[in-house]
Amino acid sequence: MKIAGSRVLVTGGGSGIGRFLAERLEAESAEVWVLEADAARCTELREASGGRINAYTCDVTDPATVDATLQAIFDTGFEPDVLINNAGIIHSEPLVNMLSRGERVHSRESWRRVMSADLDSVFFVTSRVVDRLLAKRRKGVVISISSISANGNPGQSAYSAAKAGVNALTRTWAKELGGLGLRFAAIAPGFIDTPSTRAALSEAAVTRLQQQIPLRRLGDLESIYLAARHVIENDYLTGTVLEVDGGLVI
Repeated sequence: MKIAGSRVLVTGGGSGIGRFLAERLEAESAEVWVLEADAARCTELREASGGRINAYTCDVTDPATVDATLQAIFDTGFEPDVLINNAGIIHSEPLVNMLSRGERVHSRESWRRVMSADLDSVFFVTSRVVDRLLAKRRKGVVISISSISANGNPGQSAYSAAKAGVNALTRTWAKELGGLGLRFAAIAPGFIDTPSTRAALSEAAVTRLQQQIPLRRLGDLESIYLAARHVIENDYLTGTVLEVDGGLVI
């Protein structure tokens, strides 16, 4: 599939990886629409793009809201060829915190919140978009942003489980729907050099981390875009998880 002229829907496209992908794809002549929970970010994105990127406020963790928002988008005449499931949150919490003076066990509330944001949302949005593609008898590709934490990362039970689930859904749907012209892939970033990463890690921690990465540096957002572009343009690629991590998981 050529990016130019394609119609792309990005969840969580108001900031971070999602926004970068939305803007890069629009710059390559794709028609881009965004689902974003933050209304202010939707407004800012529309204004920053000169109206070239359409942004709808949508809580992708709520199935009724997802259904209603997608139907409203379909009613405008927009029919996505590409879905990028990017919306999600990162959460770190040990299974048991032996030093806690209060509740020692991983919060049930935070478990449910992470699973809802990172896994349920992928299921809710993808199922409706895929149903639309099948109803229209059209080919399409679904890219879900996973993480190298899907391999299991100490202190990230919920996040690792959710991203492992994303990988499993990617492979399951590739097998289930490949014969109908639909492709599925996941992109699993490692540590990407973004303001949020710099805010979360000290300079000493970044230095130690870089020493563990074979390429000896953090990744950049362009590397994520290039992976997404490869998935979109390579019509014989499906069911794979592309680890964009500088070799960290080797």
